[in-house]
Amino acid sequence: MRPVRRFVLGTAGHVDHGKTSLVRALTGIDTDRLPEEKRRGITIELGFAPWHLDEGVEVSVIDVPGHRRLVHTMIAGAIGMELVLLVVAGDEGVMPQTREHVAACELLGLRRAVVAVTKLDRVTPDLAELAGDEARELLGDRWEAEVVCCSSRTGEGIEAVRQAVRRALTALPPPRPGGRARLSVDRVFSIKGAGTVVSGTLVEGRIAVGGPLFLVGEAGAQATVARGLHVHDHAVTLAEAPTRLAVNLAGLALDAVSRGDVLTDDKSARATRVIDVRLRAEQALRRGATAQVYVGTAHVPCRVDLLRDPAEEAVADEAPAGSTAVARLRLGKPMVVLGGDRFVLRGSDVDGPAGAVLGGGEVLDADPPRHRPRRKRAAVAYALSRGDAPAALRALVEEIAPRPFPQSAPASRFSIPAAELRRAADALVGKGELAVLKGAGWVLAQGLVDLAASARRLVGEHHAKAPLDRGLGLETLRQKLAERAGPEAAAEAIRLAAVKEKGRVDPLVIEGDIAHLTSFSATILAREVAGALAAAETLVREAALKGVSELVVKEATGVSPKEVKAILARMVRDGTAVHTGDLWFSCEAVGELRAKVVAHLATAPRMTIAEFKDMSGLGRKQAIVLLEQLDREGTTRREGDDRLRGTRVG
Repeated sequence: MRPVRRFVLGTAGHVDHGKTSLVRALTGIDTDRLPEEKRRGITIELGFAPWHLDEGVEVSVIDVPGHRRLVHTMIAGAIGMELVLLVVAGDEGVMPQTREHVAACELLGLRRAVVAVTKLDRVTPDLAELAGDEARELLGDRWEAEVVCCSSRTGEGIEAVRQAVRRALTALPPPRPGGRARLSVDRVFSIKGAGTVVSGTLVEGRIAVGGPLFLVGEAGAQATVARGLHVHDHAVTLAEAPTRLAVNLAGLALDAVSRGDVLTDDKSARATRVIDVRLRAEQALRRGATAQVYVGTAHVPCRVDLLRDPAEEAVADEAPAGSTAVARLRLGKPMVVLGGDRFVLRGSDVDGPAGAVLGGGEVLDADPPRHRPRRKRAAVAYALSRGDAPAALRALVEEIAPRPFPQSAPASRFSIPAAELRRAADALVGKGELAVLKGAGWVLAQGLVDLAASARRLVGEHHAKAPLDRGLGLETLRQKLAERAGPEAAAEAIRLAAVKEKGRVDPLVIEGDIAHLTSFSATILAREVAGALAAAETLVREAALKGVSELVVKEATGVSPKEVKAILARMVRDGTAVHTGDLWFSCEAVGELRAKVVAHLATAPRMTIAEFKDMSGLGRKQAIVLLEQLDREGTTRREGDDRLRGTRVG
């Protein structure tokens, strides 16, 4: 038995040109299912029919309405089509909706068609041939197309249409393997005993019964499971694109699902309000133009903002008809869009060569940052439009610099596949243009060098402002750099700033929780600060064990309270003063006292406060704080009011 290959074929063409009749003649199924469609004799909603074309060839046929007011429904049906069955009536030829449907299909990426010239029983062969020639001219050399004349009423030429479709379908390339599952919902209904069911065209990937899925809409993503699958009313356990598919969803109420929602296994899919696109203008498009944008089975109002190519100086205020441009579309409401999606723009009160179709094309970035320099954003968009993965990745990194561009950026965001962007990043890292921060993303290698220079500059500025300090607090330095570049880049910049390399000027030195420059020496002080420090050192040395307070030092030096604190802290660090309680003592005098205490406790089991006061010649205020200092450092150990020998020796 030959393996089954599935295809999706859709009709297109003007109202009353015989699309539904032709589908019925080919498949035996009437796709008009609504009473109003039966009564009025025109298609209003999308119709669907399975078509067993040949052994191993199964076709999902989508029949679209042809009325001008229903073009939005036609575009929804065109999603996922691989082949267009363009229907042109022999007695009328190419009509306005023929042109609009062809324009929409072409903008959605379709390039292969079978043209069926219908109503052969009503016209002469010459007139039918003329209608076919008009259709060929409309399609031009952009399409691969075969023209066949037929009559759905008499059956003449129907087999020729069937054979033309078979040839066109079998010439299509095989579907791309793998990929995310993606189905844009065009119908939502409920079945008693089963619950909520959605249907649409599975355009990519595969869905299996029991498989986890996400239904993504305007309100966000809802987790669900495929409880059951049907392909044209036949239950299956696995469905692969491309095919029409109905999915019974677990755990979702009917009112939780809307037409235009997307069913996918891609957890990064989301609704967006801004998209960057490459578009072809079917009619002249001015900056700020308003339109309806059609993506999948949804459509919302939008405003068009043309982006200037960074390589050009002139600002583009208009995209002429027939030109290609890069633009930002600002959506009137959230819409589920993925990178690489095709879209169509239609205007209101427009009647051009392509009907109301203004243009369309491909989504380059489905979730661009809203507030970035226009030139940097344009560089990203134009690189994506060229399919240049290295240039796009570098532009994305430059756009967000000095912060890292996250490796976890949504896989569904860009028109270039995520795997291709990762390969480009690896190559740029290998060339030394980018650096990778583990757990964060990619940054410009030069950007890290510049950030390291900023770290050294910040520390140098602190030295200039506070020459008595050992340096800048490491956590303070991290926070200042992280405000600009994020914590990972800040940590790496500090590490780089401390690397000693040939030619590097003044690297950082990290000592505990402090950073200072290699060249910084706390002995090199401004004259006025050096004088104040010397005066304070003299004051403390002369006070010996009597100690001095911060206020006394301020009065003796004449400097500000902040500078007094820095001077006293410096003296403690330098070992010229001991700070205990609210007094500062001569380190030398405290050392001599410590030696006396150690000598006393070497011959006596304990020392009273009175003995300590006699030994030191101090009053109670100084004696108590100095005893507490000796306790803290382990020279003595308190027991009641007495002191015993501590754990510290010497």
